[in-house]
Amino acid sequence: MREKQTSEKAAAVLAAAFDPWPEEALEAIHQTALEILERAGLRVDSELARGLLTGAGCGERPDGRVTLPRGLVAEALASCPPAFSLAARGKERSVEVDAGPGPTHVHNMGGAADIADPRTGAHRRATLADQARLSRVMHRLRNQEVLTPLVQPQDVPSELEPLYSYLVLARESDKYLGGPGISFAVQAEALIEMAGHLTGADGAGGRYPLDLAFSPVSPLILGAEVSEALIAVVRHGGAVCEILPCPSSATTAPASVAAAVAQQHAEVLAGVVLAQVAGPGTPVYYGPRLAAVDPRSGTTASGTPEVSVVAAVLLARRCGLACDCYGLTSDSKVIDAQFGYERAVNALLGLVAQPRFLSGVGELQGGAATALEALVIDDDILINVLHAVDPRPWDADALDVEAIMEGALSPRGFLGTKHTRRYLRSEFPTPVVGYRGGLDEWLGNGRSSVVDAAEERVGLLLAEGPLGLPDDVAASLGEVIDTTARRLGLREWPDPWGVLGAVD
Repeated sequence: MREKQTSEKAAAVLAAAFDPWPEEALEAIHQTALEILERAGLRVDSELARGLLTGAGCGERPDGRVTLPRGLVAEALASCPPAFSLAARGKERSVEVDAGPGPTHVHNMGGAADIADPRTGAHRRATLADQARLSRVMHRLRNQEVLTPLVQPQDVPSELEPLYSYLVLARESDKYLGGPGISFAVQAEALIEMAGHLTGADGAGGRYPLDLAFSPVSPLILGAEVSEALIAVVRHGGAVCEILPCPSSATTAPASVAAAVAQQHAEVLAGVVLAQVAGPGTPVYYGPRLAAVDPRSGTTASGTPEVSVVAAVLLARRCGLACDCYGLTSDSKVIDAQFGYERAVNALLGLVAQPRFLSGVGELQGGAATALEALVIDDDILINVLHAVDPRPWDADALDVEAIMEGALSPRGFLGTKHTRRYLRSEFPTPVVGYRGGLDEWLGNGRSSVVDAAEERVGLLLAEGPLGLPDDVAASLGEVIDTTARRLGLREWPDPWGVLGAVD
């Protein structure tokens, strides 16, 4: 009896480890989020957004906060298209999006301010030339299918930075290009136009050229600029909206993971409601960015196990929304053992629930910086974690008894069989910069760490040069930048053609 109880306990622990958020937990979190929206509501700083919400049936508390009834949330979710396509310049690289489990498309983190030395952590401000080099490497990574601007260059006007960054990415890659971070509606409108020129898509037939992220302010605030930019994009049409709240546990969200996930869920749902009230049928997806906080310092911790992402992905799926969650994260200031183990664990956690998108490639120093070497090492980490979550074949061919007998009984062993040659590559992940040879060979090649191998790999990828842009497309993208600069009232700005030449 005691052995049976021990066995049952072990089975229960194992099941819990692979199912940390059972259906009952997800239902409780979802209902809590709906109650938060009904009772606490949100602070809505935009009069335009407030008018749209109250006109759609939202209430107002005595303190002015806007409350969202459950029925309106359900109507908004039902109004979201269940599937759509994100168009790439390379048609075969377009991304199909729905709420189902996988396939998961990997992309980089976005908006880092600095370039860091991978060995010392010393950093400097990023430039547009850095954006080009980073994009050139990301275009050639095996496991990254979506590119977004990895840094915010400091050598172009801040009002035009998202446009210059998009121009550089368009020259470097024909993969799907996600939208840069924006602050104003005019930036969003210009980016949608640029993406349309690049891909030929305009939203017709469910094929969109761009997605743009909008972040509610935690806890439970719809900021004025964010709300009005979201409304402008929805009314303009031609883009997908990602609702991307960034709460931090114990500071701008509760310390309980379940409660923090519930607040984050409420913030996403509020963004969905605003998008659908402003433009019914707007494609939307779920972008959870809940972060932990170090209890010793109160600072945001990027490398703790991302246990909340599994719940967020499953909640998004219950609501019929695709999810873009974090995976590759670390607080390490350099590329070291901490960098490796934190990123591997979090990438694995991010993939468990099979979200549509997994973010984080290139992140360093908790998202404050990046490094070229981090990109190729992340690609190696992904080789391993993607292999780990990919079910291994166990059909009649994989379990070929005749082949097993041939290998076991033949003097040549298993290496001499066709069965082994057929499965050797697919069943054993091969690293690009990681090392699996002997010690003498390692010592003989003069490397001291994986950073050395990554540095060599980066050099090879950069030497391949930019992919390039058709002349007519390049001219159209540059014209949008010039028009937007004049629209913003700028007196001077870098010539787009000069910028492209300067970053070669």
